[in-house]
Amino acid sequence: MPTRLKGMTSLEIAILIAIVLIIAVAVGWYVYTTFIASATGQPRITIHSAEITVGGGAPQLKVRIANPGPVPVRIERIEVEGSPTALSPPVCYHISGPPVSGSPPSLGVGTQVECSGPLTGFSAVPGTVVSGRVILGGGQSFPFNAAVKPFT
Repeated sequence: MPTRLKGMTSLEIAILIAIVLIIAVAVGWYVYTTFIASATGQPRITIHSAEITVGGGAPQLKVRIANPGPVPVRIERIEVEGSPTALSPPVCYHISGPPVSGSPPSLGVGTQVECSGPLTGFSAVPGTVVSGRVILGGGQSFPFNAAVKPFT
């Protein structure tokens, strides 16, 4: 007795095509986000040191910042916890690498600067550590800890 072989119906074919398309879109999205994110340069900075000098007038903040690359960055402001004011825009002095330009300061790849300024209304005890953050033009935030030192 010959058995009748039945083929796939159009509904089964549509379900298989939908599953294949969903898997293809998921794999494509993963590949796109993984490789595009690695191909575009993300701004980053290195904070070498941070200190706050108290006594002898308004407390002074000094932060030494370097831009290791891969893209130039713009320092929008520097905030310190417990201070009602931020250095916005900060005054930065060129130490090494390409010169600093503009206000707010723009750092080229390889540039190292020292940003400083007064923290009006800020008070802290020498010997303590205060946290803060450097905020770039794109909104990226880089935290640091500043040692509080007495004015000498």
